[in-house]
Amino acid sequence: MIITPRFHLLELGDQSWCPEWLREYSHLARIQMWKTEAPGGRGSPAAQVCDLLDDNLPDASSFTYIDSCAGGGGPIPIMEATLNQKLRFKGQGPVKFILTDLFPAVAAWKAIAKQSDNISYIEEPVDATKALRLAEPGKKECRIFNLCFHHFDDPAAKTVLRSAVESADAFVYVLDTPNLSFSLPLPANKLLGDCSIFEMTHRNLLAFLNTTFIVLSPFLTTFLWFRYSPLHLFFTYLIPIVPLFFAVDGYVSCIRGRTPEELGNLLQSQSDLDLSGWKFKSGEKMVLPPFGKMYWYMGVKEKNSG
Repeated sequence: MIITPRFHLLELGDQSWCPEWLREYSHLARIQMWKTEAPGGRGSPAAQVCDLLDDNLPDASSFTYIDSCAGGGGPIPIMEATLNQKLRFKGQGPVKFILTDLFPAVAAWKAIAKQSDNISYIEEPVDATKALRLAEPGKKECRIFNLCFHHFDDPAAKTVLRSAVESADAFVYVLDTPNLSFSLPLPANKLLGDCSIFEMTHRNLLAFLNTTFIVLSPFLTTFLWFRYSPLHLFFTYLIPIVPLFFAVDGYVSCIRGRTPEELGNLLQSQSDLDLSGWKFKSGEKMVLPPFGKMYWYMGVKEKNSG
């Protein structure tokens, strides 16, 4: 249940004056979240994203996957290995993943790309509102937004979605709301593309509780990761700037979350945008009990076979 209206408040990590070491800490925390194994053999959140892609794309092997706001690389190494393993069992694949961002983390991406021939990156800044098609000829393009779409205000979000509709074949966005599925009128057709959005924050009580757990986590992770760094120790335990940073950006991320209906309105309010043949669906999945729920929104394009 939504407990607050949406407000696009300021996040500290979005500001040019935010210290880079704080951003890097945030990236490391998100990477750790993606890697954490859920109890019961369900796998990590990154692996469970692959389940969602495989379950909701009729032919996951036909896509090139673009991480449109890759940050430090997040879940991509796990996603590449997991999805390609699934496809290999079916006699398909492998598929390629491409990392892009407005602020490329080239050093981190270079290390990730060395782990697999199926991961590459764009060194130059890529603005998601003006992104060009990157898939090779003959391949469909799926744009993935991992824990990042809430960073866009409504005008920017409209432009990002418009870019995906006009130059990609699919997109996926994760959010936290009940299931929703609708499609626009379509003649006899075939699947052309997809886009996916994934989030772990939203405007409900469960997401706020999950964020509270994350806010407290630096009191443990600083000791585990940065016990020899006077800077991190000082600003965690003596002057708790790190937990404050996590609190501000975490709770603001929740307040910035959008429902599937709100995302649909961003698309349909653009009267000159051709949505013919696009099908949109959404859902939620508990990936890290007891509070870590993943929310996703997906658009898949179909094209007249004639």
